[in-house]
Amino acid sequence: MSAEIKETSATVRTLEITIPQGDLKVPFEKKLSQYKKQVALKGFRQGQVPKSMILKQFGPSIRHEAVDEVVNSIVQEELKKANIIPVGKMLVKDFNDDEKSDITLKVEVEVDPEIDIKGYADTGITVPATAVHEEEVQAEFDRLMQMWSKDEHVDREAKKGDVVVGDYIEVVIDGEKQELPENKEFRSLLGESASPGFDEGLMGSKAGDKKEINFKYPDDHKDERYRGKTAQFNVEIKDVREIVPPTLDEEFCKQIGVKDEADLRNNLAESLAAQKKDAAKNKAINEAIDKLIEANPFEVPKARIYDLIKWTLNRNAQSEKDVVEPTEEQINELSGEAIREIKKHRILEFVATQEKIKPTQALVDERLQQMANAYHVEFENLKNHFRQSGRINQLRDELRFQMAADFIVGIRPAAEETK
Repeated sequence: MSAEIKETSATVRTLEITIPQGDLKVPFEKKLSQYKKQVALKGFRQGQVPKSMILKQFGPSIRHEAVDEVVNSIVQEELKKANIIPVGKMLVKDFNDDEKSDITLKVEVEVDPEIDIKGYADTGITVPATAVHEEEVQAEFDRLMQMWSKDEHVDREAKKGDVVVGDYIEVVIDGEKQELPENKEFRSLLGESASPGFDEGLMGSKAGDKKEINFKYPDDHKDERYRGKTAQFNVEIKDVREIVPPTLDEEFCKQIGVKDEADLRNNLAESLAAQKKDAAKNKAINEAIDKLIEANPFEVPKARIYDLIKWTLNRNAQSEKDVVEPTEEQINELSGEAIREIKKHRILEFVATQEKIKPTQALVDERLQQMANAYHVEFENLKNHFRQSGRINQLRDELRFQMAADFIVGIRPAAEETK
């Protein structure tokens, strides 16, 4: 037996294998012995079938299995000796076996290419300072007030900010009468609808009114079926309801977990500040990754791309039967994003390895505490769950990659402490 490994490309290694026919004798006899013990043919009990009959009926299959076993053994041994970790399935090519001359074949395996990322320690990209403005806090405050508000019936004409409740009687779009939904009721918050013309037609209406509303859908309407089309709605108004914001009294503040309005606004400001900071950092990290990808080109194995696309398509699959294989169209559409994600992962792995980045136990506990607070569970219970399920290692990996991402945009304290 002989085997030679050739570097076909940065991501492909080809094993050229030659197997003398004599090397099949032992594995063939072993397989034949297994068949003899297991096979039962008409007129013979299991294990009592003559060898000649087994060879006549199963000889080609036995030989095929023996060849497969020898090839797999050679491939695994040669890859191990060369310290090659294959990615995906191996591909057998140019297989020749006339059962007389030496068996020859080629086996292709994909591998992750070695990389040496230059410039990661000084990408020139840092996280810019962010600030939260009072009007942003006020907008978030108003949004929450609206979310916690209730609507109450009012005996007056509808105005902006009211909720108008009614039934569709007839709907005509671009001259074509539309089939009405089974539930004909609508609720429209005047001034917030995706169709301003419809809202304007409801202004001044009262319960019991029947109205014909004519308008044109905006060219940028969220439903492209209606963009720029004319509409005629005949409706009957059933109710006009006024939005009543909550009273920020002691009971309400206790209900939402704050001391008073000032405490609520402070919480909103802190939350907005954290969101802005995270957004700025993520933007900087992505810019740094794109810069490093451009400055350090390397190939990605096709098997990696395929596997990531398949995982993306099936990450919400409920069972094995729901798993689908990517189509050629999906592969073409998603390959660019998959390649970037794989390159990002490899670059961050390289940085973490080079800089010996490892999250401390204090950092792991800090993240667990944040999760415990978010899910309203006891810290120790959550920590024990992560340990018992093995998810603690996944969390450590996530933190390690986050620290590597921080490193390339100049955030070093956490990373430096681990050295």
